[in-house]
Amino acid sequence: MKRLLGAFLAALTIIGVLSAVFVGVAAAQDAPTINPVPQTDTEAQGSEMIDFDKNQAEIDRTRRVLVGIAVVLTLGLAMYWWHTMPSRRLRIASKRLATQQNRRSAAPTRNRLISEK
Repeated sequence: MKRLLGAFLAALTIIGVLSAVFVGVAAAQDAPTINPVPQTDTEAQGSEMIDFDKNQAEIDRTRRVLVGIAVVLTLGLAMYWWHTMPSRRLRIASKRLATQQNRRSAAPTRNRLISEK
């Protein structure tokens, strides 16, 4: 029962994280368009013309970097959670103990060698 509950909670967590990431990406892609206001000659003399294509490209690049960071952090969190899961650690420790006990029982000891002579 505990294993089933753990699997359900893990699936729920993964679905929640993935939906949050995808909703964030979708919301970021539906950004409003920027309509430049035409400048008059007196306004344009003192300042450079604004390059909206360059600004949009920088915004898109920044958005991609942030989404990449979010994906890497999510994967790192999932790996950390999987690695530190108590049931997994107990299972590995039990296997390691059984292997060590099998090696000890299979290895010849000095008393066994003397008694066989």
